[in-house]
Amino acid sequence: MATVTHSDPHRVNSLNNLGNILQTLFERTGDIEALKEAAQVSRKAVAATPHNHPNRAAYLNNLAGRLLALFEHIGELEVLEEAGQVVREAVATTPRNHPNRAVCLNNLTGTLAALFEHVGDIKVLRGAVRTSRKAVAASPRNHPSHAMYLYNLGNTLQTLFERTGDIEVLEEAIRVSREALSATPRDHPQRAAYLNSLGGKLANLFEVSGGTQAREDACRYFREAAGSTTGDAVTRIKAYRRFALLASGPDSPRPRLEALEKAIDLTASLAPGSLGRADREYQLGRLPGLPAEAAAAALAAGRPARAVELLESARGILAADTLGLRSRDSARLREHAPHLADELHQLRARLDALNHPLPTSSAEAPEALREANQRLAEHRRKAHDAWQSLLARISGLPGFEDFLHAPPINELARHAHEGPVVFVTAGPRRCDALVLTDSADAPVRVVPLPALTQDAAFEQGERLLAALRATTDQEIAPRARVEAQQEILAVLAWLWDTVAEPVLTELGHTTAHQPGEPWPRLWWCPVGILAFFPLHAAGHHTDDLQREGGPRTVLDRVVSSYTTTVRALADARTRRSGPSSPSTLVVTAANAPGTPPLPGVRVETAAITSLIPDARLLTTPTRDTVLSTLPSHGIAHFSCHGEADWTDPARSHLVLTDHATAPLTIADITALDLTAELAYLSACDTSRTAPRLADESLHITGAFHLAGYRHVIGTLWPVDDRTAAQLGTDFYAHLTDNGTAPPQTDLSALALHLATTRLRSRYPHAPSLWAAHTHTGA
Repeated sequence: MATVTHSDPHRVNSLNNLGNILQTLFERTGDIEALKEAAQVSRKAVAATPHNHPNRAAYLNNLAGRLLALFEHIGELEVLEEAGQVVREAVATTPRNHPNRAVCLNNLTGTLAALFEHVGDIKVLRGAVRTSRKAVAASPRNHPSHAMYLYNLGNTLQTLFERTGDIEVLEEAIRVSREALSATPRDHPQRAAYLNSLGGKLANLFEVSGGTQAREDACRYFREAAGSTTGDAVTRIKAYRRFALLASGPDSPRPRLEALEKAIDLTASLAPGSLGRADREYQLGRLPGLPAEAAAAALAAGRPARAVELLESARGILAADTLGLRSRDSARLREHAPHLADELHQLRARLDALNHPLPTSSAEAPEALREANQRLAEHRRKAHDAWQSLLARISGLPGFEDFLHAPPINELARHAHEGPVVFVTAGPRRCDALVLTDSADAPVRVVPLPALTQDAAFEQGERLLAALRATTDQEIAPRARVEAQQEILAVLAWLWDTVAEPVLTELGHTTAHQPGEPWPRLWWCPVGILAFFPLHAAGHHTDDLQREGGPRTVLDRVVSSYTTTVRALADARTRRSGPSSPSTLVVTAANAPGTPPLPGVRVETAAITSLIPDARLLTTPTRDTVLSTLPSHGIAHFSCHGEADWTDPARSHLVLTDHATAPLTIADITALDLTAELAYLSACDTSRTAPRLADESLHITGAFHLAGYRHVIGTLWPVDDRTAAQLGTDFYAHLTDNGTAPPQTDLSALALHLATTRLRSRYPHAPSLWAAHTHTGA
């Protein structure tokens, strides 16, 4: 492209060809930057093409397809709207007998279908069906894309069936999908998708009609799609999951378990290290619920230990590389092959460096930026290939066959010696708590949760979020805010009845803690949607204190912590010890530009510095100052705003004085490699992440844990700064024995627990004030 000038008559064609190449690169690698560049190049091709040019419709259509794919990844409505405008112009300027008309109509179908998913207007969906029929009619049967148009029509009809329940629409969708499959060669890269799609429609037919032939055919198609070597990883994983739902009954659970084990094995190829962080997040976000399904299959097969192993394999994938490099395996590698350990460390650092987005400047030429992004993508691919090659060499060493893989159950159980780790799952078929203990004979105890359902978990989650929003909405009446607090109490009671009480009963914690006795501890490891619930605060908080056995609440019976995976807990426990009296850094941003003031910050800061007089105070913190200062302090306390970005979790950040130009993001924090004791995040939403990535713990709290902090205290939702100041003051009072001793960070979970119960006693009817804070780590 560098040799083609703006006046060159071949420039437009060259731009179009470059866009095609970039789109192919995206399809092969999943690199979103390649797709963004393809769309930008296509925009230039269209802008440089006269309205009467014979190729303008084709260039418009190419642009529309790239914009539609981009919308599917980033979800920005303006991108979809642009795609709609572009593709309508393409259809309007393409003659009815033109060979490109079918592809234009097909792109319009996809745009309308995406718009329906966004707005829910069935008229839009029916328009998509009509347009898809036109695309099929405009395509000769022997055309290479005819099968694809049939496939898209079948899918659009299936969506219409799901909305209307019209069995005739489903039958037509099945017939059309069979035609698409018949027209597709066995080695075609899209055949797996066509098999999976047809299987899904037959599964729908089985659900509504009960016909065993439909079920058998669906299983056959799913099995063939899952085993396809030409299919993409997402399609194959979906096929394994669908097969698992249909293939085995209660008397034959093995096929279901085997299918889901294979699906989990494929997740490594779905989000390889050659992709940027955002692309890996997108890919993993396409598979919500897989860990819970796999665990349920293992339980149905009578293998609870395998259920825990699968939960460890299928969750925390993005953090696994970082944790693996700090594991015992890495220490053993350094002892046995220090040259390979050095190479591993250097290559991991290289991958981490390549994982950060390029700094941009408004003055930088778009062409230069695109070229830089291309080079970055190429460097990532080469580094990832080198990483895979190195892992293969290490795995060939005696005793290192499972290097950096999720550990087996006997290794996991070792880390439950200080208290049980409780996995809680809510799947479509069953809901359970899996209690991991350090018992050699039976390390996993299964606690069925018959009162819990997946649907109820989602309903109660929505109820909790709505109530939390109402408690801080100054536009509604005070009475409504009070009622919202009552709603939260109701959700906490439901959480006790369905989850916490069965677990605590199994563990023998059937009465309130008695003064003078040591507090029992447990670690919650919620899976999927359950990660959004404050399990540590579950209970009937309106119970009479004199009730026999004490109030029915978790807070009155055990000290709770959280962990994403047992590997994360093991990392916190085996990490190198810091100084016996770690120094303390207090970072405050009470009046960050463009944000509401936080008057409680001054109160909290004064209390902390009175309890820890030698604490270093940063009152006008910037991103760079904080990042350079954190390594020299074992304790870090942040009093500021926090913002969770559900669209791009890596951009979630703490709000410092320069947040508008240089926010302190998850990506910045995760890149640190520290040996630190405690991070206390007195900020909003630090433990919230996008629902599609709940099993990855992509939030600010998780970032500090990965950065090297053994203990991290964060928040599940927005917190009132004055209440947060009270909680923080009580926390540090317990941690320092009211200022008479250096901070004892190993007491952080107990200190938070005691501070929370005291805050609850002050505001018993306002759980949003005292149930938000969580302890994560050792």
